[in-house]
Parts: sequence; C-alpha cells; structure tokens
Amino acid sequence: MAAVSAERSPTRKPRKKTDTASGKRKGTEPGGNRTRRVREAGAPTLRDLIRDDLIQHGEPRSAAEVTAALTQTLPDREIKATVVRSTLETLVAKGEAHRTKQQRSVLYSAAAPAAAAGAAERSAASPS
Repeated sequence: MAAVSAERSPTRKPRKKTDTASGKRKGTEPGGNRTRRVREAGAPTLRDLIRDDLIQHGEPRSAAEVTAALTQTLPDREIKATVVRSTLETLVAKGEAHRTKQQRSVLYSAAAPAAAAGAAERSAASPS
C-alpha cells in the first residue's frame, strides 16, 4: 500500500502550508480582514481609488493605464494589474463602470454619476 500512495502523490494537489502552532496558512495577515482594517483606518479602498481615477480622467482607460496611474500616485502601495482588472470587472458588474472593446483592447470608463449613485445605494441597501 505504501508504494501505491507514493505513486499517487505527484498527481494530487499539494496541501496549503500551515503553521502548525496556530493552524493558519502561512503568509496570511494576522488581525483578520485587511479591507475592514483599511476602512477603519480611513484610507480609501482600492475600489474607491480606481473609481475616482476613472471619474477624474473621464475617457476610457485600459486596466494597465489605471494600474500605472495608481502606482505612480501611491508608490507605497503594491498594486498589481490583475487585482486592478478584477476590481474593474466588479465595478462593471455593479453598474459603477462601463466596459468597451476596441479591437483586442478592453477599456473601462466611469458610469454616469446618476447611475453610479443609484448602484451605490443599491449595494449599500443589500446585506453583505
């Protein structure tokens, strides 16, 4: 039996590394939810920063352009393009931004202020 399990182990996913003392995954931040701590500290969330950037520029922008602008504005924060892209897609899903395609490029723009305000009110009213 030991030989059979040794043969299967390469095909199985490796387990997440955990700290044996606490049972938590390594690399996770102590103190719970980072977003909650950011809100309590009064710092704007990445979602707010991205929405503000789209509103400020007014014209459609790519996720790379938004990432570059935020990295330049906030050099102390590590902002990854993949996180910005998923946050932009979340804004589109909530009706706070619009997505347009031009050939192979995907561009994002802020939704009309009235539509964004209505979407924000709906998301605030719905329990999370």
